Amino acid sequence: MNKRRTFSTSRMSSTKPGLSDATARKGARKRTKPLIPPLSGRWARVGLSVLFSATVAVGAQAQSTDGSGTQLPRDQSSELRTRTWSIYAQGGLSWASDVWYQNLDAKRSYKQSPAMGGGVDFTIRPWVRVGAEYLWSRYRREQRFSVLDTKTMPVKAYGNYLMNYHNAKLGLGFNLMELWPRRGAQWLNIWVGTGAGYTFAKGNEYGIYISNTQTQGGQTTPIGEGTTIGNDSEVTITGSIRSTNRHEKFNTLYVPASLHIEADMSREFSIGLKGETDRLFNRKGIAPKRFVFGLVTLRYTFVK
Repeated sequence: MNKRRTFSTSRMSSTKPGLSDATARKGARKRTKPLIPPLSGRWARVGLSVLFSATVAVGAQAQSTDGSGTQLPRDQSSELRTRTWSIYAQGGLSWASDVWYQNLDAKRSYKQSPAMGGGVDFTIRPWVRVGAEYLWSRYRREQRFSVLDTKTMPVKAYGNYLMNYHNAKLGLGFNLMELWPRRGAQWLNIWVGTGAGYTFAKGNEYGIYISNTQTQGGQTTPIGEGTTIGNDSEVTITGSIRSTNRHEKFNTLYVPASLHIEADMSREFSIGLKGETDRLFNRKGIAPKRFVFGLVTLRYTFVK
């Protein structure tokens, strides 16, 4: 009796049966190469250090003159920061902690993400201000497998997780420099802040799965490590690659805590460095525990 083996590929198949691990990883890397690779953690720290140095240097120059060689008044802080409105733009980097989707051999660029936004403040007195702020950012995770576990099918070959989020908050700030009312550096202000905010997050989990199966005698079973193929009847072997794209979202409250160092460049303009951490509540197993930001700010104050 002649025995016959036939081989077929499912409609979702894009590789030959017996796809090697190296080929799968190579294909996964090609699919997920970032268009614009973000900064590494080391360059991020260098950039923030340079910006901080520039802030102090410009502020030191602003302490003595207003740009035309005229000495600035020593009571400038009370003049510029009493019942005044201001707007600001901000940008920098963000980090997310305790994300449920864990990194596995992820690229270093996945450790931080860009962040940008702005806000409006009303300074009641030189030592206190209130305001509203918006901030956009994202966080990403990646799973790259150097060895595939073929004992069970389908087997995951690659995973990518991306969440974009929007933060909106109402804030309250206190100027620590006003603890010294006779201070000479009226151009320099250090604000600590808190408040209440709400975050809106939406994204997706992307995965690539490999599956090999055999159909013999009307029964289909996965082909894993140690699987044997008999010669008793016709055997159909199928190899396939399947991609998944699962959407995910969450909305939750958070409490921010920030430290904002600002230096006046003129009566209207100020530059600054801001560090902030946001503690998220009602995580439901999806939201991170906290967001952390390192930001550069540019402020315009409406003064006469």
